[in-house]
Amino acid sequence: MPNKTVPISVRLTPEDAAFIAQLNVEDANTPSDKLRAIIVDARRRKHGTEDYPGSLKLVTDLLAPTVRIILASERDHHMHSELVSRLGEWLTECMAYLIASNEHHTELNPEQLKEIERDLTQRVMVLMQSVLQLAVTRSSPMYEPDVAHEGVIPVLELAEVILRKA
Repeated sequence: MPNKTVPISVRLTPEDAAFIAQLNVEDANTPSDKLRAIIVDARRRKHGTEDYPGSLKLVTDLLAPTVRIILASERDHHMHSELVSRLGEWLTECMAYLIASNEHHTELNPEQLKEIERDLTQRVMVLMQSVLQLAVTRSSPMYEPDVAHEGVIPVLELAEVILRKA
């Protein structure tokens, strides 16, 4: 038995009506199609946070337009930034982990909080190592390699302080 549809009527402000009219949604041309697409997207966002793979897809989809623009611009200008690439991957994975970390809980116990902190610390340390690798030489694959090389100086000063106290 096919699903029956339920007709609904909504009243929109002129601004909202104009927004929906201008909204570009793939395979949705009419206001009804666009509203259905918005509902599908809201449902995907709600259910997409229930596990890590769903969260990863959600974050990837969220960042995809920006990533496409960056990659296309890099190609057009014959440029590449390994920092932008690495950070984009790290942010995607880290955000997906954090979104999925509550595992359907509305409250986290102290052990769960400690586990999240440990996992985030590990992820941050991996990012720090990755960024430090880019500062090894002044010819790193970045738009402006000197930025990483110069930026690492205060980090090294902090590392020296930490090592002295250890």
